[in-house]
Amino acid sequence: MVECRRLRRGAAIVMAAGLAVVVLAVVLGAMALAAPSDFLHIRTNISQTSTLDSAGPDLAVSPDGKRVAVVWTEEYRSGIGYRGHVYLRAASETGGGWGSTIPVFVGSDAACACDAAVAITGTTAHVAYVVFTGTCFYPTQMLVRYRTCSLTTGQCDSPADGYGVAAVDTGQNRITWVDLALDAAGNPHVVWPRYDKDGSHGRIYYRRAFTDTHWSTGELIGPDKDSDMPAIAWADGYVHVVWQVQQGNSSSIMYRRGSESGWDSPLDMWTMQSGLLQSNPDVAARAGRVFVVWDWCVERDSSTAPCKRYWLVYRRSNDKGSELSWGLSSKTTYEVGTDRLWSTPGLVQYDSTSDKIIGGDYLVDLQPSIALNRDGWPAVVWQADHGNEGGDMNYAIYYSVAITGTADTVDWITTTTVLSQSQPVVAGSPAVGIGQPAPGGEQHLHVAYMRQLSANNWDVYYDSNEADRYKYVYLPVIMRVH
Repeated sequence: MVECRRLRRGAAIVMAAGLAVVVLAVVLGAMALAAPSDFLHIRTNISQTSTLDSAGPDLAVSPDGKRVAVVWTEEYRSGIGYRGHVYLRAASETGGGWGSTIPVFVGSDAACACDAAVAITGTTAHVAYVVFTGTCFYPTQMLVRYRTCSLTTGQCDSPADGYGVAAVDTGQNRITWVDLALDAAGNPHVVWPRYDKDGSHGRIYYRRAFTDTHWSTGELIGPDKDSDMPAIAWADGYVHVVWQVQQGNSSSIMYRRGSESGWDSPLDMWTMQSGLLQSNPDVAARAGRVFVVWDWCVERDSSTAPCKRYWLVYRRSNDKGSELSWGLSSKTTYEVGTDRLWSTPGLVQYDSTSDKIIGGDYLVDLQPSIALNRDGWPAVVWQADHGNEGGDMNYAIYYSVAITGTADTVDWITTTTVLSQSQPVVAGSPAVGIGQPAPGGEQHLHVAYMRQLSANNWDVYYDSNEADRYKYVYLPVIMRVH
């Protein structure tokens, strides 16, 4: 049976913290208070299917910060695990909250979706996803598909199975991973790894579209090494791609920049060294800056044992990702949330989730997600074991946010912060995006993540960092006339 693998996606997303206290206002008398018409940034169950697994959420924010969309995969029948349909929901800052669930792809025994990514331009959501065909569990083909969906009408374009981006026969290759970004004209750029038939020796491929039906030729941009986990972003006329390269028990993070004139040479964000496992890269670009974030395993019992503890680090470019702007990797790799160099003693070590895997690849490692605000400063969200609070496994979502900085530093206004003090016992696989800034400059953060509802079931949730803004939830009061 072929397994799905989780995508590490990036581009335009931001995370947040949840509603701490909800107070219901009881209104007596002859007047009624209606619920606010705007989008409330409070914790919400997006998928609402407690008997079916919903997994692998991705979240996107429109360029103007006014719309949020979440995409995920969901079982087409109970017990099959993290594969089936692709669903989409969206909310608007002026549209009265979350819209209805939009079916992007309908799964079945004959064909099922394994992974999905989303981006927004205007009132349109763009979705790329992986489909297994022939049969869901023993596919003869694996495909990368693309569709657009209207956030005003709730309808997706034709054909119903999406436009073809890539296809492989499983007797030779596999595809289980995809990521997506949009350029300034709203054209999609897609990356995916193509593995050998046994799932090894991945190579990174890229393709873009000028219209829905006019796609460029696929390009091999991460060749000759065992590559995996690609993420993509677009800004300032350039496409930015990162991925992991694995060699034995060591790995490194690669970056490559592309434009209309072609691709720059790949850059190694960190030279591969024996025993160092660096993985789950994500990339974001805006306002001339490019940030790459990844997790770094710093403790494990043996070369084959799961990781026990991690660092969370990043590198940045102040010149649209040009080669010289990255500096030397050994001197320009910093800790997320503190801006300390990687070589500084006492970096925060996050407890691993990898030795207690209960959600497949969705809960392995820290899996950071990054987004940049309109001035090019980052917000990062990730998962880690939160200790013994709430039980033996308390998978919490963390975040850190910056709103300013200098050419050499980032001013992190929040360091290691738990998404919500009422965090569910098991939560993970976060995706992050930044909305409209508050008048005082504070960032409106959005996050989608998986939350375990029971031993065998997961839903996809939305949350934000605005608990203090919602002291009351107003419910309509209906007067009874006697």
